[in-house]
Amino acid sequence: MSASTYPYLFATLGEAAHQLPDDIACALETTLTATQAANAPGGPTLLDCLQRIRQVEAADGQPWPSKGRTQAQCMAMARIDRANAGLTFLLELLHASERVRVDGDDAQQLGDDAREGLLLACRGLSEYVDVQLQAA
Repeated sequence: MSASTYPYLFATLGEAAHQLPDDIACALETTLTATQAANAPGGPTLLDCLQRIRQVEAADGQPWPSKGRTQAQCMAMARIDRANAGLTFLLELLHASERVRVDGDDAQQLGDDAREGLLLACRGLSEYVDVQLQAA
């Protein structure tokens, strides 16, 4: 099974598509192709977006500029960019929740479990950025 034989299946599942039996892969590809054709005239489709994301799309939706980097380095840089954008948003949300905790109404406050979840998500993303930096 190859990405050129089943482009929509690989755009949807990535390398996991290799684990499918050929008859199931063929049926899924046929379904995805029909869905793609039915949705194409109106604008971007889910599969278009998945393919662009897999082609090293950064947080701004554009491909990461190569500037002499390898494809793997561009992928790592795009992942760092996306993770950093997510981390920045989570930290802003955590900061706002802290201000509301100190100065806001009780009804507007996040619970301790939500704040803990935000902290854990921030930690996870920052650790992921570190891993990607090592790859870049």
